Amino acid sequence: MVHIFHNLHTMTILEQRNLIRRLLDSTSPTDAPTAYYALFHTPAKSALTVQTDDAGRAVGFVADCRTGIDLFRSLITLRCVDTATQAAAEIAADLLQQALTPNRSYILFASADQIANTGGSLQLDTVRTLHIYQLDRARFEPVINVLVKERTSPDGSPRCVIETEGRRALAGVNWQSPRFAEIFVHTDAAARQRGWGISVTSALTQMLLASGRTPIYLVEPENEASRNLAEKLGYVDTGAQQIYADVVYLGHPGAHDNSEMT
Repeated sequence: MVHIFHNLHTMTILEQRNLIRRLLDSTSPTDAPTAYYALFHTPAKSALTVQTDDAGRAVGFVADCRTGIDLFRSLITLRCVDTATQAAAEIAADLLQQALTPNRSYILFASADQIANTGGSLQLDTVRTLHIYQLDRARFEPVINVLVKERTSPDGSPRCVIETEGRRALAGVNWQSPRFAEIFVHTDAAARQRGWGISVTSALTQMLLASGRTPIYLVEPENEASRNLAEKLGYVDTGAQQIYADVVYLGHPGAHDNSEMT
């Protein structure tokens, strides 16, 4: 037998987060994106649904987070033990039923090895597979550019920018946890081929290292320019993959099966 604990009924979100820590490796870049949203995203903008076994140990969770990515859709992530087994798929189906609303759209952001567990529950559209790169400190050689200015974003996270004559290159942080931070970089088309992108990314990398965090960089494999920028600075492909997808929750697969039988 398993038991469902929902944050609105029996446990605080902080109690739930303590419960699910066993399912995540906080030291691993593979788990870092999922761990951020499950463990560190603003509690007031997060909801957790957790399933436990008879011993009270967490065997799966779904996190539903309101972010600035989309005003109308929340971001969901999940983790189930015994990945890609029938038991994990059943746990995921039950959790998604507890956490989500049928026919509503969401953003799915989860480890690639968890996607098989969602079959029948989620309709996936516009799926992006992102490779997780992590900085190898031994390979990192800072790029010095006096044009780089250090700034602070409205949420307090660091960013670095070069801006002149209406052209701009910006490196910032999508999210940061106590151990990791995910970097993004954007360079205006008119500012490319000047070395600005690598300069601002290098400066931001130094700022994150100084804060005690390990920078990671998520990139689609076909984005050669972005991969080259990361690799020049000493970021290496960990082999881990994260899925970013537009999804619609279809309901519990068991309900689909029953309706087809009647």
